[in-house]
Amino acid sequence: MKIFAFVALILLLPAPHKIIKNSPLQLGYDKVMMYDFDGGIGSDLSIVDARGHIAKSMTKQAVLDKESALSLTKKLGERESFCDTMAACFEPHLGFVYYLKGKIVAYITVCLSCNVVVSSVPLDPQKQDKYPIANDGYLAGGPTKTFRAFLKGLLKKYNL
Repeated sequence: MKIFAFVALILLLPAPHKIIKNSPLQLGYDKVMMYDFDGGIGSDLSIVDARGHIAKSMTKQAVLDKESALSLTKKLGERESFCDTMAACFEPHLGFVYYLKGKIVAYITVCLSCNVVVSSVPLDPQKQDKYPIANDGYLAGGPTKTFRAFLKGLLKKYNL
């Protein structure tokens, strides 16, 4: 009877999130910053430039609270967050940078107009191609409607 109760308890526990190998969830970080910047052809194509500095065209910034940072990181590691359609404009204005002891460990550049996410680490198991622009980051499949709504919620929450 004890074994049955133990097995039933295990089966009733919530399933862990599907974490993609190399996602930011597996990085050590102590701070996540959200940036608004002017991106596009002839401007910054990534939130972090080739020298490892924040884009010069950055206009606003906010430190994500622990709950928002964890939610973002979990969503970046879920397969259900990607695989929507993408366009080709790539004029990013949103960036997330993960820091550990003041050093950049990962960054994500987002264009909500064309629905493209480029990351310094692979996020999407179906598409882990290097993107020829945006510092040769990894092109993730287009964020889904749910994930875009989450990102827009962060923009509203932090007035960016």
